[in-house]
Amino acid sequence: MSMTADVSGGARRIAVIGGGAAGMMAAIRAAELGADVTLIERNDRCGKKLRITGKGRCNVTNACDSREFLNHVPTNPRFLYSALNCFSTDDTQAFFEDAGVALKVERGRRVFPVSDRAEDIVSALVKKLRLLGVRVVCGRVSELCTEDGRITGCKVSDKFIKADAHHNIAYALR
Repeated sequence: MSMTADVSGGARRIAVIGGGAAGMMAAIRAAELGADVTLIERNDRCGKKLRITGKGRCNVTNACDSREFLNHVPTNPRFLYSALNCFSTDDTQAFFEDAGVALKVERGRRVFPVSDRAEDIVSALVKKLRLLGVRVVCGRVSELCTEDGRITGCKVSDKFIKADAHHNIAYALR
């Protein structure tokens, strides 16, 4: 993954809002780059919806190169172009295999965990979050806090989470 972050001069505090697959991956990458990361999930645990994807099996990715993958996206494939250039389908498979999840390729080149358990994918992500020291806070973000036009944090329930930046993955504030 080629995502970069400016963490010079000390760890940058980042709040990632949304603990689904994309939010967990964003939090992992930011922590790998040296940021001090808090992942905020409105459900009682991260990856709740991910656990039921693919009838509980979790179609992780497809076993084809990015160009071929984009050829099968029915509407606006250009939207995914930069994301797949940063983290390809091969990168996705390598990430989970390195995390100890054996993968298999099925009909249509769909990639699943050998165990056929979406829970194994979630567990690998959660384990990586813990290993990198990402804090997970469960609760709904009620407010983004700013000072002089820059983000200083967010409110979750009655707590204030300090952050120099936030990344809103899954949902809008309500």
